[in-house]
Amino acid sequence: MKTIKRFLEPTPIQYLGKLSGGQKLFIKRDDLLGFCFGGNKCRIGAAFLEDMEKLGADFMVSYGSRSSNLNRVVSALCRSQNIPCRILSSEEKGERDGFNAAMISQMGIERMPCSKEKVADTVSHTLQSLREQGFHPYYIYGNMYGKGNEAAARTAYRKAYREILDWQEQNQISFDAIFLASGTGMTQGGLLAGKWENGGREKIIGISVARDLESGVAGVRRYAGEGREDICFETEYRCGGYGKYDEEIEAGIRQMMEDNGIALDPIYTGKAYTGMLRWLKKQGEGMEHVLFLHTGGLPLYFDYLNSKVKEVRQ
Repeated sequence: MKTIKRFLEPTPIQYLGKLSGGQKLFIKRDDLLGFCFGGNKCRIGAAFLEDMEKLGADFMVSYGSRSSNLNRVVSALCRSQNIPCRILSSEEKGERDGFNAAMISQMGIERMPCSKEKVADTVSHTLQSLREQGFHPYYIYGNMYGKGNEAAARTAYRKAYREILDWQEQNQISFDAIFLASGTGMTQGGLLAGKWENGGREKIIGISVARDLESGVAGVRRYAGEGREDICFETEYRCGGYGKYDEEIEAGIRQMMEDNGIALDPIYTGKAYTGMLRWLKKQGEGMEHVLFLHTGGLPLYFDYLNSKVKEVRQ
């Protein structure tokens, strides 16, 4: 496997200004990782490829929604490394392909439709079929039920936490909290693992993009490993569930672009950013420095803009 040298690490942390509550807000730009539109899935995808190589596997299998950032990045990483790859894509009524799905198709990566009710069966059949063809397949989530590969996923943001810690030490700034969009729990879990490993003190607060409290905390705990504190997983700002957003989130997206030239999407980063601002108004008294982790998702921003253009034309 060729060495991946396309990332720009460590990603920068920049100051955005002071919030109404007095907190100084910083942003870590993992949207600038430098490979296939960046984002947290660059780090996670690379961790999966490294694990795949260690296990001697030779065929990548990934699963996700049509809008999955992880599927986009995994596809691009595999194409760049000449690794065969198959994407299992959830196909639900009313969903349409966006830029992520289009990029996967443009790269010539096979995309197999898969209903959410039949994921385990589809994964099992796919892995068995590939084995019969002489391949040694690697499924990013582990077994057919999506378990068993937590350690590989954890590695990415356990290491990234060290970047944040190094920046704090170099700049003599201590963050009171790190906020991020939290979905499956891979990124938040990895940050927590890094925090526990390095003796960090800040809160790591995940703003849920879809999951309820019980499943969200379980997901983060699963990827964090053995922890020594409660999981901060905020569910007040889900706005009705995955992919749903309101005028306040849209206003936040516009404001971020107008003030800082930074793109946020309504599914992950825009929702998390707006949720963070609401959380700080309610509970942020006494905090001096806070960090927002920009986890990327630029193609989803383009999907959002495309939808707004269509609304105007109608």
